[in-house]
Amino acid sequence: MFNRLLPKEEKYFEDFKDIISHIQEMARITHAFFAAPEYDPNIYLKLKPLERRCDEIWSRVVKRLNKNFITPLDREDIFALIKKIDDIADILLGVCARVEMYNLSETVEGSEKLAAIIVLQTKELEVALQDLKNPGAQINECKAVKDLETEADTVYRASIKKLFTEEKDPLVIFKKKEVLDMLEGAADKCQSTANIILQVLIKNS
Repeated sequence: MFNRLLPKEEKYFEDFKDIISHIQEMARITHAFFAAPEYDPNIYLKLKPLERRCDEIWSRVVKRLNKNFITPLDREDIFALIKKIDDIADILLGVCARVEMYNLSETVEGSEKLAAIIVLQTKELEVALQDLKNPGAQINECKAVKDLETEADTVYRASIKKLFTEEKDPLVIFKKKEVLDMLEGAADKCQSTANIILQVLIKNS
């Protein structure tokens, strides 16, 4: 009977791989959305199923944590990691929904570059999460995520400065700034995820 209480370690790691693959697909769709000359009005329909799948994985992991007495990593680390990854999905869906809701027809300068950085970050996170059971190899990927977040900060600051310098309509400024804020927030969440992975690696090394 005791064996039934032992967790299947692979399930947690499979969930990490599963959710980050959905995040990466969302990041690619988001980048294509902001890189296009005209915004796709059906973007929400493309992203929502992926975001819902991420929520399902998050919920499944939390339920398993509540049932298992023994976990392959510290419970708080598993919860923090899956939550941060799911937060990225929420932001990516939210930022594209804002463009649609605000009926933005003009390109938000800087958005394509920020979205491209997020794509690169999610690729590095995917590599870092592929074999979390074997600490050490993921450190370079985690550092790369942080370096990319620094690049995102630079793009964000330059875009905000240009927006306030060149745009005269306060409403347009508000709309575009929120889009840039959310994309920069997604890059921050990617870095936060990498930080948790580093903590796990150090704790289990």
